[in-house]
Amino acid sequence: MPSDIPLSNPAVAAADIQAVAGALRTAPPTASTCRTYLEDAIATATGCSHAVAISSSEQALSTLLDAIGIGAGHEVILPALGDAACLRAVKRIGATPRFAECDPGTLIPTAQTIEAVASPATGAILAGLGDGWGTGLPAIAAACGRLEVPFVELVATRLGSQCATAPAGAIGRAAVVDLSTRSLISGGEGAAIATNDPHLAKACRGGDFITCSNPHRADPMPEFTATLALAQLQRLTTIIDSCTGLAERYTVCLSSMPELLLPAMTPDVKSSWSRYIVRLDETFGSEDRDEILRGMQRHDIKADIGLAHLPSVWDASADVTCPIAATIASRTIALPIHPDLTHREVDLICQTLQLMVQRATFRRE
Repeated sequence: MPSDIPLSNPAVAAADIQAVAGALRTAPPTASTCRTYLEDAIATATGCSHAVAISSSEQALSTLLDAIGIGAGHEVILPALGDAACLRAVKRIGATPRFAECDPGTLIPTAQTIEAVASPATGAILAGLGDGWGTGLPAIAAACGRLEVPFVELVATRLGSQCATAPAGAIGRAAVVDLSTRSLISGGEGAAIATNDPHLAKACRGGDFITCSNPHRADPMPEFTATLALAQLQRLTTIIDSCTGLAERYTVCLSSMPELLLPAMTPDVKSSWSRYIVRLDETFGSEDRDEILRGMQRHDIKADIGLAHLPSVWDASADVTCPIAATIASRTIALPIHPDLTHREVDLICQTLQLMVQRATFRRE
């Protein structure tokens, strides 16, 4: 192959480069208004009235939780399957994570598993859409209403997805959107907080850099970063259409492999396909999965672990909890998907994956 196939790769068009160059010519560059325009566009895309562009996804969730009033002495319920960035955000504000077991179909918690770990100390509940595995978000939002606990929707890299008729980000009290290089829309780094609560949006903006005493004050997204993200966001529909076509190609190419469980395109969910995660069947374990990944990477395909088992990431020495999430996490693989990926490359990725799965199967026999 002439080059590596990256796991993610936000498409940068000539118009994006021109937009950034225009921001660079602004005197001074900080006088640009692109961040304001980006916030308006993110608010529209998530069905919210306010958005706050933050310099990093690491800061965004901790800033939001702090603005809600969560800190030491509070508990935050997290999905047992997910991204370790959630754990870092909870740790940063001094709260304690509690983990809700996932549904094996949607790969996210259910109302029942959330209510099973809720307590009087619960300050917030975090969850987001699965990557093409259906959804249980409306039931989770209803559970949060019964518990009278804020629901924070983890849009993550899935900006542009929809649950029924609601855009991703519109269901909870607030949402966090990842705009890092893992996302289809990226300024290189950054994130956004979206909400319909003007007071919460104001609290998330923080105060003056020099005089603000809040240790969780968020750094605003730089104007250059906002310029690039805004230029890409204006092509969001085209980018999602491209990735949807790639997801369909993956599904066709991999559907003949009985060893794999594939994400389903369900009527109630429209995924932006920022990730394409497959599951090996239950005859495979984490060692098999890791060997398959090493084989893919030897062929210059940057496949990776799909989802982490957050309870063991939080405390590897503790007794393993959420066993459904643990076994699923040991068998997930994230395959490359991004607008620049070609159908020929998808075919090559699928052929390589099939070869690596066959080798792993032969080694066990």
